[in-house]
Amino acid sequence: MSAKVPVELTGVWRREEITAPGGYRDDTTRVFWVQADSWYGDIRLRIDIPRRDGATGFDDYADAELVELAETQGFAGQLTVTPRLCAWRRDVDYQPPGPVPDEGTWKIDGDILVEGGVHIEYEEIWRLEPGSRGLRAAFAQDDSQGLLVLAGDHFLRIEGRRTPLPSGESLPALVKAALAAGDREGACALLDMPISYGRIGDDWRIVLSTLPWREGRRLWSSAPRYAPETGELVDDRGAVWRQLEVHDPERRLPHLFTLASGPDEAG
Repeated sequence: MSAKVPVELTGVWRREEITAPGGYRDDTTRVFWVQADSWYGDIRLRIDIPRRDGATGFDDYADAELVELAETQGFAGQLTVTPRLCAWRRDVDYQPPGPVPDEGTWKIDGDILVEGGVHIEYEEIWRLEPGSRGLRAAFAQDDSQGLLVLAGDHFLRIEGRRTPLPSGESLPALVKAALAAGDREGACALLDMPISYGRIGDDWRIVLSTLPWREGRRLWSSAPRYAPETGELVDDRGAVWRQLEVHDPERRLPHLFTLASGPDEAG
């Protein structure tokens, strides 16, 4: 286990805005950063991401909408912190690798965190989400790039692609190229990387997802099995997740992996 980040950086941070030189400003993209003791997960969805009532998969989306879905961002890994800098290691990323490391300056004032660019000039304003302190835990899925991060009453789960992402300048460019070549199946495979963010207390309900049709559903179809003595979590599909780190002063974790009765599709 790596060194812990400062406790004031843990929890869930919701981005309020980002600004950059030239007048750029974005205060509508929904961005959540879930931070445990060292492991983190991040999801970034445009407010106008294509959504279709009754959709069950990519087949319900037009080609142009697939390109819009490809503009989503999300990544996860470990955070390293110095008194001046944060460095987010991206072990798994929805987009192809960027040209520079993900590093930024940081300053906290109460529930507000100000992040400044190091390699690219920008400023992000983050606000701490209520109910995101106390419990902190992270689990990795065996034999995959899956990562589950818990902070207070919040969760973020990210799963790696079954199809490796080829090199390219951006995911939208890769999806466009696949569609132009008549390979719609390949374009959909590029997008098939589930990232889900939501609240534990709402029956593990997904609030935001890279697969929009999963929003509003439970993360699990049936309650996972958690063994505190080994830190092993077996999910509803039989996949094994091993505990990477945990801070649980109130001993909540063994009691969290439950679901209310009644049918529901998993996310």
